[in-house]
Amino acid sequence: MASGRFVDPMTLLRVTPLVTSTAAVMFSIDQYLFLDNFLAPAHRERANELVPSYFKTFFRKGIWIIMTAYPLSIATGVANVYRSSGGTAAAKLNGAGRWYAAGAALAFAHYAFVPSIMYKVQALFEGEGKGEGNKDLKRWLDVHLVRSVLVDVPSWLCFATACLKSLGAQ
Repeated sequence: MASGRFVDPMTLLRVTPLVTSTAAVMFSIDQYLFLDNFLAPAHRERANELVPSYFKTFFRKGIWIIMTAYPLSIATGVANVYRSSGGTAAAKLNGAGRWYAAGAALAFAHYAFVPSIMYKVQALFEGEGKGEGNKDLKRWLDVHLVRSVLVDVPSWLCFATACLKSLGAQ
């Protein structure tokens, strides 16, 4: 089969959730690193007015990562659960299916934070000229950090474990 000549489709399926969740976690870390700089004492006063317009531009350019990485992680995680539920020992992928399921569930849980974060994003989008950019950014970063620690990193860890287990079962 020509498609398996260069890349084994099953290996690609097993690795994809790890790759997409890695991208999501890295973007999450980048968001924190780049946006938290506005709250540093050296920049705080000047940044207060700049934060809303900067965040709006940053968010619009970065939302495609969130809207691509998480759905792909969820879909390929679920596909791996489906593929690992076969009857043979090799098809069960050394117990990796449970890890893929947990990773997919945690990736889906990223969206559970939307209600607590959407008003903070709206405040940042509408904050130009109000002089409260840092306060709004701090509120968003606080939820972003909690979400990253409770959901995004554990999802990545589950997918990493699943990937190692499934590739080790071959």
